[in-house]
Amino acid sequence: MLTFRLLVGPLVIVGLLVMSYTAFITDLSAAIASEAENKAVPEDVVIIEDPEIREIIAQPTLHRQIPRIRFRSDRRTYEFLASHPPLSSQIARRLYPQLEGYTVTQVQQGVYTIQDRSALRGEARLIAATADQRIYRFQGEFRSLANLLHFTGRMVVIFRYREVREGSRTYIDTEPGFYLRIDHVFIHHITKLLSPAIRSIVDRRVKIIVEATHTLFDRVRTDPEGLYKQVRTWPEVQPVDLEGFRQAFVSKETVRR
Repeated sequence: MLTFRLLVGPLVIVGLLVMSYTAFITDLSAAIASEAENKAVPEDVVIIEDPEIREIIAQPTLHRQIPRIRFRSDRRTYEFLASHPPLSSQIARRLYPQLEGYTVTQVQQGVYTIQDRSALRGEARLIAATADQRIYRFQGEFRSLANLLHFTGRMVVIFRYREVREGSRTYIDTEPGFYLRIDHVFIHHITKLLSPAIRSIVDRRVKIIVEATHTLFDRVRTDPEGLYKQVRTWPEVQPVDLEGFRQAFVSKETVRR
């Protein structure tokens, strides 16, 4: 389910977080901020047999390609956080309180429910994951602008990413793309009418999400052991996610302390 508030996207997912945030870095709001044109399935996107995804990409109500976003991180960290959306969102919410109210819950392998206060309720499903991109399909309902808008929609989110080295530093460049179909006959006219207000909302929300994601990556990169000690005291974190974080980033000596 989707909302005028940012997902990611996540993670955005993020990723969200990275998928739920960066499914999170832009959502329906960002998509609504640009004018729609029908698009053919991009040639560099992994071939998807899912007919619903092909329909959404080929004939979106709205489409938005987000300019490159760069994070100080590496592929291993990015892919761990991208493959653990609930944990990523939990850590980011604790490190960046402005994300309070945004939750990601795993229903089954590759399927997540996403909620952002009363504005968003929906399901995100991982459709494909390759060495340089992840593709999610979202479906849900959203409310915004004091509940004046309430409708359902379907969205495909494509996260392309790559590791970049510059001297001794390593970065992750990601380019999220969004294809949205809205199940509402009048939404095209509403979008045009409200686009100035939506752009303002998007600008503020994107800034928050990018800052939160930078905070998350920086903490994992500079102090994974200290972060682990914090995370293991949080009741919302599942033991399997905590153990996964420990194995990925923490030495055995730290666990014994």
